[in-house]
Amino acid sequence: MRSLNILLLALLVGVVVSQRNRYSGGGRGNGGRWNDDNGNSNRGCGSGWQRFNRPSGGWCIKVFRGAHTQSNAESRCQSVGARLTGVQSQSEIQYITRSALDLISQSSGSVWLGARRTSQCATSKLSTSCSSMNSFRWTDGSTTGTAGLIWNTNQPDNAHAQQQQCMVVLATRGSSVTDQWTWYGNRLDDVNCAGNVGENAVRTIRAYACGKRA
Repeated sequence: MRSLNILLLALLVGVVVSQRNRYSGGGRGNGGRWNDDNGNSNRGCGSGWQRFNRPSGGWCIKVFRGAHTQSNAESRCQSVGARLTGVQSQSEIQYITRSALDLISQSSGSVWLGARRTSQCATSKLSTSCSSMNSFRWTDGSTTGTAGLIWNTNQPDNAHAQQQQCMVVLATRGSSVTDQWTWYGNRLDDVNCAGNVGENAVRTIRAYACGKRA
């Protein structure tokens, strides 16, 4: 009987330890990381996807390399059960740009995000009625609020004949890049949805970020 009790106690301890080990990293920027039954630290997200805890629930983000139009990038996200992702916070922006730089060989490039200019501001320049906080809407069905709307200076300006209906974020290995103007890393810009920034330009489209529910 004593041997049986010892065996039962050992089994109970093993179960408790196993459950405790499923969670690690509490208090990190994405609300903590969980280990699933396969030892992955992205509870509810597939391999290569990073989990973020949002007000709307768990959200998985993955960045893919490729120079595509916005619509083609959206289609590619949908082919893996996702959408072009919006950005809920600065930590999501930093994850996306860091991931993009890991994928590309160039020192900088833009990444497609899931947002479109609102119909009310479709033909408007930056103004009090069409500001940096209300000119765009998130399209992924999860992102909320304006905490992720961290724009480059004087953006979104809807330049080039008011044809800048889509959104990108700049990834750069330095703090900024310069063409005619200075553009800062980890900040947003509005662009033509065709993404025709220029093949060798420092801000050309080089990647896209997909998101889906955990």
